[in-house]
Amino acid sequence: MAADQEPEAASMRAAFRSLDWSRTPLGPRADWPAALRTTVEIMLASRFAMCAAWGPELTFLYNDAYAEMLGARHPDALGRPMRTVWPELWDQLTPLIEAAMADRPVLERDRYFRMTRNGVPEDTWWSFSYSALRDDDGAVAGFLDVALDVTDKVRNELRLAAESEQLRASETRFRALVGARADAIYRMSPDWSELLSLDGAGFLADARRPAADWVATYIPAEDQAVVRAQFDAAVAARAPFELEHRFRHVDGSIGWIQSRAVPILDAAGAIVEWFGSAVDVTRDHESRAALASSREQLELATRAAQLGRFDYWPQRDLLEWDDRCRALFGLSPGTTVSYAGSFVAGLHPDDREQAVAAVAAALAPDSSRRFDTEYRTIGIEDGIERHVHAQGLAFFERGVAVRLIGMVRDVTADRRGDAALRQTEERLRLAVRATNDAIWDWDLVCDHVLWNEALTTGYGHRPVDLRTDGAWWLERVHPDDRARIHADIHAVIAGSGSDWGAEYRFQRGDGGYADVRDRGYVIRDAAGRAVRMIGAMLDQTERKEVERSLERTKEGLEVAVAERTRERDQMWRITPDLLCVAGIDGRVRETNPAWTEVLGWQASEMAGRSFLDFVHPDDQAATVAALAAMRAGESVFGFENRYRARDGQYRWFSWNAVPRDALIYAVVRDVTAAHAQAEALAKAEEQLRQSQKMEAVGQLTGGIAHDFNNMLTGVIGSLELLRRYVAEGRSDRVDRYIDAATSSAQRAAGLTQRLLAFSRRQSLDVQAVDVNRVVLGVEELLRRTLGEHIALTLGLDPAVWHATTDANQLESALLNLAINARDAMPAGGTLTIATAAATLDAAAGAGMAEFAPGDYVAVSVSDTGTGMAAEVIAKAFDPFFTTKPIGQGTGLGLSMIYGFARQTGGHARIASTLGEGSTVTLYLPRAREAARPSTEPRAIGVRARAGEQVMVVEDDPAVRMLVVDVLEGLGYGVLQAVDGQEAVALLERRPPIALLVSDVGLPGLNGRQVAARARAQMPELKVLFVTGYAEEALVRSGFLDPGMDMIAKPFDIDALAAKIASMLGHHPVDA
Repeated sequence: MAADQEPEAASMRAAFRSLDWSRTPLGPRADWPAALRTTVEIMLASRFAMCAAWGPELTFLYNDAYAEMLGARHPDALGRPMRTVWPELWDQLTPLIEAAMADRPVLERDRYFRMTRNGVPEDTWWSFSYSALRDDDGAVAGFLDVALDVTDKVRNELRLAAESEQLRASETRFRALVGARADAIYRMSPDWSELLSLDGAGFLADARRPAADWVATYIPAEDQAVVRAQFDAAVAARAPFELEHRFRHVDGSIGWIQSRAVPILDAAGAIVEWFGSAVDVTRDHESRAALASSREQLELATRAAQLGRFDYWPQRDLLEWDDRCRALFGLSPGTTVSYAGSFVAGLHPDDREQAVAAVAAALAPDSSRRFDTEYRTIGIEDGIERHVHAQGLAFFERGVAVRLIGMVRDVTADRRGDAALRQTEERLRLAVRATNDAIWDWDLVCDHVLWNEALTTGYGHRPVDLRTDGAWWLERVHPDDRARIHADIHAVIAGSGSDWGAEYRFQRGDGGYADVRDRGYVIRDAAGRAVRMIGAMLDQTERKEVERSLERTKEGLEVAVAERTRERDQMWRITPDLLCVAGIDGRVRETNPAWTEVLGWQASEMAGRSFLDFVHPDDQAATVAALAAMRAGESVFGFENRYRARDGQYRWFSWNAVPRDALIYAVVRDVTAAHAQAEALAKAEEQLRQSQKMEAVGQLTGGIAHDFNNMLTGVIGSLELLRRYVAEGRSDRVDRYIDAATSSAQRAAGLTQRLLAFSRRQSLDVQAVDVNRVVLGVEELLRRTLGEHIALTLGLDPAVWHATTDANQLESALLNLAINARDAMPAGGTLTIATAAATLDAAAGAGMAEFAPGDYVAVSVSDTGTGMAAEVIAKAFDPFFTTKPIGQGTGLGLSMIYGFARQTGGHARIASTLGEGSTVTLYLPRAREAARPSTEPRAIGVRARAGEQVMVVEDDPAVRMLVVDVLEGLGYGVLQAVDGQEAVALLERRPPIALLVSDVGLPGLNGRQVAARARAQMPELKVLFVTGYAEEALVRSGFLDPGMDMIAKPFDIDALAAKIASMLGHHPVDA
């Protein structure tokens, strides 16, 4: 298509070039604003008929397609005022032009004009649109007319209407023959195989005799199949035939006919022949095609102008949008629209009232009928904000607005561009003012130069001394540089490039010269001619002086560098540090003599070998990672590994290495002695810690021995009396002595648990616990312990959650905290125990080690005592830390409480102020299940199933005897082993056992190892461990596998029986 348009485009371009525009109101083309030049360029490049009117005289401009519509007025119309081009139409055009110049778009369809184009008046019809054109300042300076000559289309429509009326008038006379006006009459055989006769009416070749080849004669080959299919269908249905198709004129040209035929039937209903008529509708078809083309051209024109159409019928509340209009409201093509649901709903909330008011104003009876407004939309489907300019015209009937039709245009880019331009201009203005560079703007057409303030402030030129021509600047270029600079800058201006840069000397206002770096950018017009140049002149006098100074000292520096090189070489040889250079691949290139002194390797023995050849096997992976980091450009500082000396020993090295230019530069220190000292220090510290702990244990020995002696006295004494009474046959006090022995033993067990808590080896019985019940359970004991001078108050939240913890350990912790609080209130005071639900986030848990955000139950113990300083709080949970006098505290109480809280998954925190008391809060994890009801121990009777056997492994004879007696009493068969080796020997015989009961701390193989051997043979075997403590158990996690359980010594006989029954799936009942 481009090739077809080239000659047409060239003719109007030639007319534009040849016309002396200085004689027109627009003046020389070189002075035209950019907006006008752009409009003319778009118009000349378009295939659509376009014209434009510009300036106060509305000077008329047009393209090749429009020239054909002007007829004899072309080419004289070019460059003339529009009033003189269309004088006979001026009264009709004036209102439309005024609307366009008021920035209200005009759209007319099938508008009638009586005009003279080729010497005689003629009736014409036009579809066109007027759109405002703006100058470079944004003001309306003219308008653009996109026009379509639809005269032929309208005339065809009028003719078709007249013919239709004639057809209706004659329908009665000719219905039986053809049912429509016939230009040609024909007769066909019953099966259409022969054309019997044809009166061609001048456009078809007459046929006087039957012709069997009529299809090939009259129908183009590519249409024959369609025509045959249609008349075959008519024959089959015995129905009238009607088809519009192409045909061959009598002169051989191809046209279009409307053919209609009816079957002539005999008395039996059989087809005798077909009688038909054919109308030449070639012109109608061409008119319809032209109309479709016109509509397409109008659509393309509006699309090219990025215009959308709307048509609003307010009385019918009907709104029609094209897809471009829909897109401006964020709707998909073809979406059904309405005034309220689409237009109003899609308006930006801040612009809705104004836009709706503009519509109402255009539809008001006393309005100008013009609709012209700008608003923002929020896309209904896509949510995008757009700026829209809408223009239209309202139509009235009997004073009532019936229609509002118009165009919309997306001006989002314009508005954003305006804002961006304002912002850019402001930034540029501030930058120009703030910079020290002399900014210049040279209009090459007018030879006019503008400078910023830096020419005065930086170079001392007074504004009154400045000239605005380019020669003034060139005169101030140093005479030795002037010819070169003049030639360089004009070479760029005359060429096709855009960038220029040079260094030269520029005269200051005081006559001296500044060294400057000047850079400029050339702006060219559409023809490539340089029209403007903008640049910046940087004063680099100081830098040049520095460069000259550096040049003067170059030789001295070279001497200094040589001296430094000698010094470096000397340092390389004598330093005790190990220096080396290696490739980035880790292969040694050069080492200083210190390597030989430390490792014994000669430099030649290490050169070319990889670091890894000397690194200890355990340090290979870390060394490879360090090399990878350096290959990635990272420096390595303080990296340590072991290097093999020539004698086979390894020494510890500390590396500081930096990668540069594919090499590694390293400074290495031998830290073998430091490592040996660190190991010795660690051993000493461990010995000190153990001695401190043994000292604390020694301090506790007296009290523990006293307690154990009391408890053992109760047990031994009760058993001696029990033996004596049994020997005497008396039973009146047997229960009393049994209860006394049991009570003393249970007290001993409690003391053992406290000792295990101290050593952090206690095995916790963690479950859901009602903390309020625990507090109430120890209330009486606390009141007795505190004494009368301490008041105890409880602040228990009745709705507090249950906690996941060990009730016994919680009681012990509360008692310990209460005693500490009592000691802090020697003169008396108040102790408060409170419970509350607490949901802690990361911020609330700050300062608590390994804290996990979540729900906790807070149990706090507060006193009104002496309080603690911050440095005391920081150490309060440390083992052996105490502020009490020697002999009055071990420093283990708070440490044990902290360990208990952490083992249950909780935390502990101290809050205190000197002189105001302290609060210790335990945060225990919230339990998600209900607390188990507490029950008194009860005797359980469980009988073994027939043939069930249990293996017991216990090195303590008394405990083993007790467990065996209990099992045999319950009916179990029992296998016994005194240690792990004996148990393994028994297991190798593969006895049919249902349960393994084993002590954990066995000599040789421990209980866990015995269980593993047993389960290797019997994977489903149940295992019950009996233990005094669980090694570093945290709620026994990680120690017990499925099918395993644990019972702690000392244990209740009934508890042992119940545990065995539970593991074997028995259901114990009360004995």
